[in-house]
Amino acid sequence: MKRKIRSSARALLAGALALLCWLAPTLAAAQEFQKVSGAVREELPAGRFVAAAYGFIWIAVLLYVVSIARGLGRVRKDLGDLKSKLDRAGPRP
Repeated sequence: MKRKIRSSARALLAGALALLCWLAPTLAAAQEFQKVSGAVREELPAGRFVAAAYGFIWIAVLLYVVSIARGLGRVRKDLGDLKSKLDRAGPRP
């Protein structure tokens, strides 16, 4: 049993080492610094994305509240109908 666990651990370690060796050139390239010339400018218009995200969330919350309110209105109507039917049926023996 211990041999199976050890062999599995060795295989896992070998796989991780192979993955690290395969990714090493990419990781090294990602850590290189490049000199910035000129003024730094914004590449992504983050303000638009944030505004769109907030707008989407508020619209989703509004639609959720409206759907809950409509469902609650239906339930209240059904309860009123049921109460009126029970009142017309009279007392139970």
